[in-house]
Amino acid sequence: MFKNFIEQFLFFPNKEIKKNPSYLGIQYEDIYLKLENNDKVHGWFIEGSYKNSITQSKCILFCHGNAGNISFRLYYIQKLYELGFSLLFFDYPGFGLSEGNPNENTCVDTGKIFYEFLLKEKKFDNKNIILYGESIGGSIASSLANIYNVKYLILQSTFTDIKEIIKLVTTFNILSNIVGFMTLENLKIRHKLNKIQKKMKTLIIHSNDDELIDNNHAIELSKYADIIHLCSGTHSNILMDDDFIFILLSFIKD
Repeated sequence: MFKNFIEQFLFFPNKEIKKNPSYLGIQYEDIYLKLENNDKVHGWFIEGSYKNSITQSKCILFCHGNAGNISFRLYYIQKLYELGFSLLFFDYPGFGLSEGNPNENTCVDTGKIFYEFLLKEKKFDNKNIILYGESIGGSIASSLANIYNVKYLILQSTFTDIKEIIKLVTTFNILSNIVGFMTLENLKIRHKLNKIQKKMKTLIIHSNDDELIDNNHAIELSKYADIIHLCSGTHSNILMDDDFIFILLSFIKD
């Protein structure tokens, strides 16, 4: 499929796992699952420390950005683990120890099998699984949110539509019209359903200093969300300070 072929050029995977959670003194479990085409995909599951009643029994399924791999996200692992969450960080096809080629369909399919793993193998309730998407991972997480009708969705450093980003970096936009990753459209779908079901809550997080995606994307996304938190930091490393922690815990508090 031509769309899938074009979309793989939006990703910049790194195969080397530089460090793992044990570097932080955190115990973890290597998880290997198979896609329908038999490509093997990899992730890390970390059991939560459950330091408070808000994070107890909650697990974050983290969909990362379009570059590096999960070993580039130890900063997020450390901060979220310190709050007591269980965590599942996974790599898309072609990233880290995962086989295959990344595109919107294979990335969403990978997210689906790791979500099913949390439901069936780790016995998490649907209402306790939090989808957290970083950058292009926000679009992937928003697709998963509509598939599973989740309760919590967090979008960090995410665009409204990847075509808007492509227009800024190249004048050759003919092929960009066939790619997916339409985060805003995913939120609009959920917003319509929420008027009836009133189930999913959405938190938008974005740095005012983001060097890749302007915070106007976050402001537009926030029209179909519950909370927006504008902070400082770079695109890939937002400031997870006391304000961030307060917003996050307040967001998931029942």
